[in-house]
Amino acid sequence: MSVITFNPKRVESTIKHRLVVPAGIDGEPVNDALREHSLTAADWDFNAAVTKAHQWAERFNEEFRLGLQTPAIRLDHIGRCRLGTYRPGRNGFGLRHEITLNASYLDRPFADTLVTLLHELLHQWQDTFGKAGRYNYHNRAYRDKASLYGLIVDERGHTLGIEPGRFTNLLSEHGVETLLLPSPGEQLYIRPQGSSRMHKWRCGCTTVRCAVMLTARCEKCGLRFEEARAAW
Repeated sequence: MSVITFNPKRVESTIKHRLVVPAGIDGEPVNDALREHSLTAADWDFNAAVTKAHQWAERFNEEFRLGLQTPAIRLDHIGRCRLGTYRPGRNGFGLRHEITLNASYLDRPFADTLVTLLHELLHQWQDTFGKAGRYNYHNRAYRDKASLYGLIVDERGHTLGIEPGRFTNLLSEHGVETLLLPSPGEQLYIRPQGSSRMHKWRCGCTTVRCAVMLTARCEKCGLRFEEARAAW
């Protein structure tokens, strides 16, 4: 009768040699293993979508020289007001760099999905190399970085427009239609679906709900009320 022994150090060494980590980046092998698992999960409804997401994440990382580790890309139905999220630190499984794309909006034009993906990758970049702002963390450093690629982002995380440049050129090189992207000054957002006709309106200090077009100015902060857009 043969005895099988388990050597954790040998297994760890084998994993490290099988997984390719970009030079100069202290990557986490579990994220690479998770990526390979998601790409080979043929019985998963989101297999094709996550494959494209990882392909483009690698492309953005290489072409824009972001220097990022492999993200843990998750596709799931999250709040309808959110197109995607980035979770700083570690999640409940101890994974770092969790990016979630809202599966409710996978039927959008692919260029719009790539805007969301790059938006979240830039959060990963700031989490790795910079300093995120408190609470609503689309601070000046983040918005300046996004503008390098043509993404015009406001303080609340709304993408107001896409300027022609490195992002749109890269999409065009790979045959992704970009004509549906808004020009600067136009809003790029998905209005939440639902039966309620009440919409949120915000000034600088207060949120109200109204079923009709609201034209008013807050007497407390002095700002006009604007309809709240979908957040990232």
